[in-house]
Amino acid sequence: MVPAFAGLRADVTAAPGAETSGVPGGGAVVGWVLVADEAAVGGARVDPVFLAAGRAWTPDQFREAHGQHLGVLAGSVS
Repeated sequence: MVPAFAGLRADVTAAPGAETSGVPGGGAVVGWVLVADEAAVGGARVDPVFLAAGRAWTPDQFREAHGQHLGVLAGSVS
């Protein structure tokens, strides 16, 4: 994992009408990890590591725990 610089946040997204009760919101991005992905160019992608519900998550871990219909967008805090 490579540490993230301050001021980044991960937001959890879902399609309109999707069930999101009990799904924690996103939080601060604390780092970045390289994830093997045969579908990605070069065979890997870089994913954010973010804090939510008292622990650190990658988007894949978050979707596995809370639903594959969820998205995670990393961006700067306004």
